[in-house]
Amino acid sequence: MTERELKLLLNANALKNIQVHYAVMSQGYMIVANGTSLETAKRETREFKTLDAAAKFLFKVGVADFAVKLRMNVG
Repeated sequence: MTERELKLLLNANALKNIQVHYAVMSQGYMIVANGTSLETAKRETREFKTLDAAAKFLFKVGVADFAVKLRMNVG
């Protein structure tokens, strides 16, 4: 999902949940909306270096409520 698609879903009130996940491999954060990660125009996962950067992006597009997952449960 691109930023444009995220905004369209947000405007249509079609977003059920938004999470910011810590991405261990990139040592950064990624945004997951309705189970789909936010992507760049080249369809690569968009990564944010800090949690603040991800939160600022979400605030900029109009999202004020989201969850943060720092670790994925394995097992």
